[in-house]
Amino acid sequence: MYFSYQQHKRAFTIYAGATYTSFEPHVHSHLELVFLREGGKTIAFADNKSVTLEKGDLFVSFPNQIHYYRDVEKPIKADIFIISPAMCPEFKKFFETSLPQIPVIKNANENPIILSALDVLVNNLSPDDKFAETIVRGAVLVLLSEYFRQVPLIQKSSHNTDTTKDIISFCYQNYTGDISLSSIAASLHISRYYVSHLFTERLNISFNDYINSLRIRKACELLKSGEYSITEAAHSVGYNSVRTFDRCFIKIKGLTPREYRAKALKKT
Repeated sequence: MYFSYQQHKRAFTIYAGATYTSFEPHVHSHLELVFLREGGKTIAFADNKSVTLEKGDLFVSFPNQIHYYRDVEKPIKADIFIISPAMCPEFKKFFETSLPQIPVIKNANENPIILSALDVLVNNLSPDDKFAETIVRGAVLVLLSEYFRQVPLIQKSSHNTDTTKDIISFCYQNYTGDISLSSIAASLHISRYYVSHLFTERLNISFNDYINSLRIRKACELLKSGEYSITEAAHSVGYNSVRTFDRCFIKIKGLTPREYRAKALKKT
């Protein structure tokens, strides 16, 4: 499974009335909330858990959880909130030590406290308003207070989510170079075995398969541009051997790099 590390610089980002929620697996250090305001259905994933969201449901992904969505019934109208945990330090302990047992409140729209807080968030979008962040912070505190009243929390496992985020970030920044379990372990000051264990146990993918997924994804972008030869694309994403590149490409995409490029360029 491919997943990316995202770095959000703003304290909060709000996408009101989004008509789709299908995003690739990703991880970041912010909270992510999705409120399905009208119609449709989407399946929301947080680490190894999945829930079906319908009209009125509220999904919450904690910081550093791998999460994504798959729309299964349209039309959809959703509000998406990406919020820094620094905006709500009152809940710092929860984020550091716990995860939601079930990452959703069903029929959250029937709770007037939650619905009111969500409406406040949606109606304070202007970055030019010097009080917007304060208003958003108040609404977030109200919303999360009600969320924590309703959703049981469980203790985090021994797999530290912050460490996982650091590993993913390191891979994302260095996958085109000579990266290995040993180089990650040395850079992050953790054991090589621990890195390997996190990949297989928490991320459900081997280290080599994840690095190959990053490389082949980037190679596809290069090949579609028409500006790179097969050899140039292979070397650009970190393969020293074109034969290895071909083998990995076929395994992930189901066709050769040459076949992929021909099909991609034919569509342009």
